[in-house]
Amino acid sequence: MTINLQKNQEAVCVADILRAISDDKSLLLFTAVAVSSSESGRDILLSKLRLTRKQYSSRISELVKANLVTRRNGKYILTSLGKIVYDGQRIMEQALHDYWKLKAIDELEEMPDEEYKKIINSLIDNEKIRGSIDKSHAIPNIHES
Repeated sequence: MTINLQKNQEAVCVADILRAISDDKSLLLFTAVAVSSSESGRDILLSKLRLTRKQYSSRISELVKANLVTRRNGKYILTSLGKIVYDGQRIMEQALHDYWKLKAIDELEEMPDEEYKKIINSLIDNEKIRGSIDKSHAIPNIHES
């Protein structure tokens, strides 16, 4: 899926976003930008993440091209799209934290709906994750028209 941003900007697609945060250091840089709103400066991020200037520049450039971060008043901040992607990243981290609980829930798929929902509610704290795994919550088929 491609989204046209502005006439003078390239289109951004999901693959561009995933590519921009696909390695550990890029993901750490993205996260550092997200949580370091009170700090500024490349040198702080370079020293915290142990990136060379070249590594920093290429990774921040990819984040900018994917429209995840922008530079404002001399520092990088998340764009609105970046905030949404960061929120998704945090949900994935929580899901990984609950990995074994989710594996257990997968084994209970044949259980009656009411009991299944009770178990989900007792095991999973995050409402978004609960909503995603609720078996009555149908996932649309993107290939249907």
